[in-house]
Order: sequence, then structure tokens, then C-alpha cells
Amino acid sequence: MKLSLSVVGETSEKPDVVLIHGTGSSSQMWNSQVSMLTDNGHRCFLIDLRGHGESHEPEEPTNLDVHIEDVLETLEHGGVRYPAAFLGHSLGSIISLTIAERHPELAHTLLLAALPGRVHKPIASVFKILLKGPFQAMRGSNFHSRLAWRERTLLSTNDFSLNQIVDNFHGVDLIEKTPEVDCPVHLSAGRFDPVAPCHHIVRIHKTMPNSTLRIFEMAGHNFMDYNADSFNQWILEKLSASLESVQSRPEQPVKRSEQVVDA
Repeated sequence: MKLSLSVVGETSEKPDVVLIHGTGSSSQMWNSQVSMLTDNGHRCFLIDLRGHGESHEPEEPTNLDVHIEDVLETLEHGGVRYPAAFLGHSLGSIISLTIAERHPELAHTLLLAALPGRVHKPIASVFKILLKGPFQAMRGSNFHSRLAWRERTLLSTNDFSLNQIVDNFHGVDLIEKTPEVDCPVHLSAGRFDPVAPCHHIVRIHKTMPNSTLRIFEMAGHNFMDYNADSFNQWILEKLSASLESVQSRPEQPVKRSEQVVDA
């Protein structure tokens, strides 16, 4: 399925950047990052996953394979130049990581924010309960319009889309079997993220030899919203480092890198 796609910026010698949002969000979450990336010479490809943002929800079974097919079909029609950098948040990080594992020739660099290492069934069960009751009540009230952008967007996301994600991703486990990828992988985590616990991401980092990890203190799942400047700086630093690393191969292969804690 071809998704809603926005292309911002001009082609340059720097890699294109594909930005993939998480559950109950949309490509608008990346506004700050797009401005920064285009100012620094990167062309950006912003995708709305099915049932999110401007993308249609066909109401058919939707697992990880389907999301990947959607993304790759959309990028093919959009004219992305591979290998590209993939910047993902939460579900978008899972999709980006899996694309790099299955199609290593497509990925230049991975920047994975709040990657869920393991989705616990209790969290999925609670979310299903919220979808059936409180979400519906809030949608029909004035309270909905008074919420911040991210909360309004979650409540406006198609019910079928949200249920499909809960039903198909509650068994995700990237800790027992961490995907093997060839390109540099840069992880970032919020110290107090309840959806993608920091200690899970630390474990993934330790088993992924070409990865780095940045931890944002006093931060939760959507840490890029209130740490925009430092998050953007992290992106630029890692894109630059990955570009140098790729250009220097095979003489200077990517090495296991440091874990950095954001004060």
C-alpha cells in the first residue's frame, strides 16, 4: 500500500533521511528535526503509517511485514536515494531496524529513538482496555481539543490501526534475538520510558557491536519533544560520524562505541 509521503529538501552528497513515527503519532512529530536536517543538507522523506496522519486505513490484517512493504513501496514511488539514513521512533524504530536487517543495501545509518526491546503483554492489555473505554469518552468531549498535539493525535488515530499494532506487536522481543545489521546503529533512550524501558535498550546496545547509545535523563517515551535541541544535536553528530565511517571502510570499520548519558 502506498502511504502518505512528504519530501522536503534538495538532493545533495549527503544521504537522504527517512523519518518513521511511532504508534498513534504522525509525520508531523518530526517538524523540528526536518528543519534541522534540511538546513544541514539532507533531503527528508516523511511517512505516515497506515491509519495515521494522512494515510488511509484499509482495515486489513497489519503485521510488521505489512508495515515494511508499505514503507518500501512508498519510498520506491517517492524516489528515495539508497542507501538512506532511517530515523525512527518506537514502532518506527522497529520498522527501520528490520528493514536494515532484511535489506542491508538500503540502510546507510540507523537512528533509533525509544526502540521497544520487548513489549510486555500487560502493557498491551492495558492499552486495549483504554481503547475500548476512556479513549472513546475523551474523543467525544471538549477535553480532546484542549490536549497537547501528541495526545490529540493519538486520540485521533484510527481505532483499527491501533488495535492491529497492539495485536501484532505484543510479542516483539529484540533482547533474546537482537537483529544483526551491517550499518552503524545509534540508539537513544529516555531514562524513565515506560514503553521502551531504558534497561532493555542498554541490553540491546551491549549485544549490537556497531551501536552507540545516548540516554536522556529525566525523560520518558517522547523525549525528543522536550529535548529537541540536544536530540537534534545527537542526530547531526551521529549522521556525521556514520558518514565518515562508511566513507572510510574497509580500512576503518565501525567499532563498538560509547554509552553516553545526557545530564
